[in-house]
Amino acid sequence: MNIAMAGIDHRRASLQLRERFAFTKAEAVEALARLAEHPALEGAVLLSTCNRTELWLSCAEGASLDPAALLGALKGADPADIPFVVRRGRAAVDHLFALACGLRSRVFGEDQIIAQVKGALALARSCGSADGVLDRLFLSAVTAAKEVKTSVRLTAVDSSSASRAADLICRHFADLKGLPCLVIGNGEMGRLAASTLVSLGCRVEMTVRQYRSGEVKIPAGCRVIRYDERLQGLARCRALVSATASPHHTLRYEEAAPVLADGVERVLIDLAVPRDISSRLGALPGVTLYDIDDLEGGGEGEARRQEVARAEAILQAAADGFCDWCDFRPHLPAVREVAALVADDAAARLERPIAKLAAGPEAAAELERRARDACEKAAARLLYGLREELDRTLYRDCIEALRRSARPRGEGE
Repeated sequence: MNIAMAGIDHRRASLQLRERFAFTKAEAVEALARLAEHPALEGAVLLSTCNRTELWLSCAEGASLDPAALLGALKGADPADIPFVVRRGRAAVDHLFALACGLRSRVFGEDQIIAQVKGALALARSCGSADGVLDRLFLSAVTAAKEVKTSVRLTAVDSSSASRAADLICRHFADLKGLPCLVIGNGEMGRLAASTLVSLGCRVEMTVRQYRSGEVKIPAGCRVIRYDERLQGLARCRALVSATASPHHTLRYEEAAPVLADGVERVLIDLAVPRDISSRLGALPGVTLYDIDDLEGGGEGEARRQEVARAEAILQAAADGFCDWCDFRPHLPAVREVAALVADDAAARLERPIAKLAAGPEAAAELERRARDACEKAAARLLYGLREELDRTLYRDCIEALRRSARPRGEGE
């Protein structure tokens, strides 16, 4: 297991710095293509969310790469100037398992991070940069996170960023029934925000860049407007949530300030990284602007500490399983060779009895194939099970001894 990662997150890096290291999907594809050319890399995954950017590497045997230098190079930055956290081996594994179920999120216990971890792996797969180790690692982390979500209650309320945005709006407006709201962005976060506001009784408009019935998912109860009508929507609304993947502002100061000059109380919530809304708009009379760093996590207390302990036990067991898989991988060729040699020997011993029992040559060949396959699977199963009974060194020595003894006489190492 030669795994390494480097990253920044909301605990060590400002929003401005996180914006600098955010990757759009197109940028991530280009970055993974560049990394794929590195001779010492077996695999790479790039995780970029509102609260973090992390580069994950699977290095060739014996290679020692600096993931911080590689991540910095992707953005033209000197890693010495950036507060990257670097983790290797088991420390990196434990971090990803905790991250995937929301234990490392600004909004504690959030659900969206699972999809983001899964999406990072899917993108790496599509780019051909996810090797077997990172593929297994990320899938194991997602599976463990789902188990935590189904068996442990980390927070007392839904702790998605969209739900927190709705909580902020509730602080400003006593009555949400019929409150005019605008959601800019039709991605997953935008749809979650819109659905949450509709459920609270708000009158919600949502922007889409191009709308054709059946091609865009619109939450029930939302009115659709074109993206280029967002300023008109801003004039009508009292609360706005913007959550796009755009690298540019959706609300520029020069365009939005005249609309907001009427002095009407409005709450603007920016859930995007890079930010969607010009920070200068927050200084206008009547305007309150929140960004992703203003969202708060779940409450503290003994009950939550107990739930976290339960979650960590689940994650620890899953991480142990992944590490055991990594430890076993080097033995797979030997196990397969021994199983094949056992099957060859069994097939040779059964050749005459099968020929006597079979109705003809074709039937005999089919019986031999099935017998050989059964013997090979049975031998492999026994050898796999043996690793549960022996320590790692003894298991390795045992498999190597079986491989030598199973080979035909005269065949060298």
